[in-house]
Amino acid sequence: MYMVDWKTEQDAIWESLEDAFPTGKIKNTDLMDEVAELERTHIMNALSAYDGNQTKAARSLNLGRVTFIAKAKKYELV
Repeated sequence: MYMVDWKTEQDAIWESLEDAFPTGKIKNTDLMDEVAELERTHIMNALSAYDGNQTKAARSLNLGRVTFIAKAKKYELV
């Protein structure tokens, strides 16, 4: 019967990941900031595409109108 040393195997996996994706090359980001910017951009583009019609813009993003308006106000777009 073959026994696997899990700690050694796990260490090898982490080393392989570090080789493939060195942490020094990955920029530190704030996920919440990135999500907010993406959301703001999509809302702004939808409002532009539908000439400010909030109902149509909300529908295009698959959001309820009230939710859409709340988010647009949050980002000071309306």
